[in-house]
Amino acid sequence: MSERVRKIIVALSLLGVGIAGYLSWIKLTDTEAFCGGVGDCSAVQNSAYAYLLGIPVAYLGFLAYLIILAVAFFNLRAKPEQRAWSDLLLFALAVGGFAFSAYLTYTELFILHEVCPWCVVSFLNLIAITVLAAPAAFGATPELEIET
Repeated sequence: MSERVRKIIVALSLLGVGIAGYLSWIKLTDTEAFCGGVGDCSAVQNSAYAYLLGIPVAYLGFLAYLIILAVAFFNLRAKPEQRAWSDLLLFALAVGGFAFSAYLTYTELFILHEVCPWCVVSFLNLIAITVLAAPAAFGATPELEIET
């Protein structure tokens, strides 16, 4: 994975932290999210699907994005021999986030019949992180310097 791609993943992770942080703040303060006239964020945020084991999924998303950011930042600064495992971990976290976000997006669109633009942007963000992280996780060799 190139240095440029690593920096893009860090930036996307920061975007995710911002989105999930905003949705967490909305949940914590019990205020309405700004949806810009598109959809009904409150209907999505206050539905039964907005909780997993009693924990708001916004909080879980915030935590997940913080972990992805930490791994992405580590990956950016890691030595080449450390990147193989951190590339795989980054991809695994992204796939997990993508899968859960896909479920939530499906739920909001086809079960609740509502749209939360923040949630959709977060889903698209996770798609981008997953796509960018995939090549390094699947066969891209660590950038090792071989001395002869």
